Amino acid sequence: TVLVTIDHHEWYAPPQIYSRDDSTGLWTIKPALPPESPLLSSEVNNVKQGLENHTMPSHGGETNLMKRTSQNIHQELTDGVTNLELSSQYVFERRNTRDSDVGAVKHRIGEDSSADGIGIIDCALHYHREEKLADSTNLEKAFERDYQSKASIVANASVAECIIEPALVMLEVHVPPSCMLDGVHSQHFSGTGVIVYHSCDMGLVAIDRNTVAISASDVMLSFAAFPIEIPGEVVFLHPVHNYALVAYDPSALGAAGASVVRAAELLPEPPLRRGDAVYLVGLSRSLQATSRKSVVTNSYAALNIGSANSPRYRATNMEVIELDTGNLEYPCLDMELNFPNVGCSAFILALSMVVSDFGKTFSGVLTDEHGRVQAIWGSFSTQSRFQLKFGSNSSGDHQFVRGIPIYTISHVLSKIISGANGSNLLINGVRRPMPLVRILEVELYPRLLSKARSFGLSNKWVQTLIKKDPVRRQVLRVKGCLAGSKAESLLEQGDMVLAINKEPITCFRDIEDACQMLDQCDESDGNLKMTIFRQGCEIELLVGTDVRDGNGTTRIINWCGCMVQDPHPAVRALGFLPKEGHGVYVTRWCHGSPANRYALYALQWIVEVNGKPTPDLDAFVGVTKEIEDGEFIRLRTIHLNGKPRVLTLKQDLHYWPTWELRFDPNTAMWRYITIKALDKGIK
Repeated sequence: TVLVTIDHHEWYAPPQIYSRDDSTGLWTIKPALPPESPLLSSEVNNVKQGLENHTMPSHGGETNLMKRTSQNIHQELTDGVTNLELSSQYVFERRNTRDSDVGAVKHRIGEDSSADGIGIIDCALHYHREEKLADSTNLEKAFERDYQSKASIVANASVAECIIEPALVMLEVHVPPSCMLDGVHSQHFSGTGVIVYHSCDMGLVAIDRNTVAISASDVMLSFAAFPIEIPGEVVFLHPVHNYALVAYDPSALGAAGASVVRAAELLPEPPLRRGDAVYLVGLSRSLQATSRKSVVTNSYAALNIGSANSPRYRATNMEVIELDTGNLEYPCLDMELNFPNVGCSAFILALSMVVSDFGKTFSGVLTDEHGRVQAIWGSFSTQSRFQLKFGSNSSGDHQFVRGIPIYTISHVLSKIISGANGSNLLINGVRRPMPLVRILEVELYPRLLSKARSFGLSNKWVQTLIKKDPVRRQVLRVKGCLAGSKAESLLEQGDMVLAINKEPITCFRDIEDACQMLDQCDESDGNLKMTIFRQGCEIELLVGTDVRDGNGTTRIINWCGCMVQDPHPAVRALGFLPKEGHGVYVTRWCHGSPANRYALYALQWIVEVNGKPTPDLDAFVGVTKEIEDGEFIRLRTIHLNGKPRVLTLKQDLHYWPTWELRFDPNTAMWRYITIKALDKGIK
């Protein structure tokens, strides 16, 4: 017996039956369910009724409601970039067998019977609420008594753990095979989040972006305070910092669940400093809170995560918090290199000790002794040095955990609650303006003042920066500008950022504060007056900033078995966009497709189709719609390394129709739209 969830998004095609026609050798497609089927009509009616209740306009166009299919579709749409998903599955499964129950962090999750158990409890709770609504008050009081007695039994739990436990949530994230965009390297993730806002009409959970990488995700939330599993929706992805916000409907918890689930108290100020005592609290896979007391060893550790072979999101311009749990980032590789003569059994034992150490493979929150959240203990993803150096296609994905200061989240959270200046997004039936983030699209890294002096920085500036920040004793240096940003033509690699608006700059937060000041000024033109040190000279520049939303990529097109989209920030961070046009970026391809057979692989732009330029997705759709089935198509592409290439492929609309997925913020749904297919009746 299995549980099948029917999602309201249109990520999957409707049920279809394939039959082989022996006379032609082709497989014909027929709908598995007639249009008047009660299964399909009930879903349509439910959506229509929900939109009418919220006075939402109906969505026109060629769309259909899809049912979630089984995992066999995963083989059809396997990533063709670096084969990370296939090759690393075995590695992570072996790693999971060594991890203790505490190590429920961001990695691929397999089929777990405990998940089924949670789903059964969920159904039972819904049934119980429907049958006995009159007893909801008694049920609530009974559950409160049980919860209080449970807290009194756990005598060894710290005060911080008892206070923060009702705000902890376990998230299980599944990325549909048709939505593997932005270079996401896996389909399954899990991790611990914390409730940062909870009211009668909306709840928000903060989680790292190594768990929620893209907005096109199925998210299920399991609460530590109440045995129930409900769906969530990704509503905000920070373009720079490593966190996302997931919304849920508090009414789905019922009266009993809503009485015990609560939001955590946030403590953005004062920031953590070296030597401060904190409590690291998280959830195990059995949804039991676990904690330990730790000490902050470094509260200003600057991240330096290199780009992956297949560009995907990576945190930049961030300072994170390190604890006394140990911060070995590549335990498998370092132990193998440093101890080549260690026997296999001894090596595995030592490795298991490193991996299972609490805090190294454990996500959660950092709180003070009163349970107030000061940071998120989040997961980060990178590739191992061995894979980056030798270009191996084997899995080199590595996860490590660090603290993300809570002030980065509280600033955006306050805008969502009070009302932001961005576009509206439907959350639980209510349209809410979402915040816009003003950023300087430049990747920076810190340089010690002692090194900066060697490059010619004057003693006056050295003393000024030391006076501003006697702890860090550093200056920020430009590593590169994002292609297409307003700063691209002004700042150069190696520039040292000395001041903004005559105020000395010593850390990433100083630049973020300067960008926020522009939003608070009504007469601002969005430019920063920057003092730069370049090749022994001080220069004044007026550098523009960019405004980004938290939606992420909201449109993807599948053509001839390859998935194209706008270049995401990780691609633009490489510093190159083709001058001929950069709006049609191939992010993935499918095995057996025309793109596979004719070598139209990922990591390149399609700039021309049959001699016609394709600067953006709309132009690409307009050109490809005129091409019929079986015709040969001449493409001109440009790779990430800048090399042009011309190739020809044959379009196959019978097995590989052209379709797109687009997010509609008015209905908070992903819509499936057929652009061109061989049989117009098949949609």
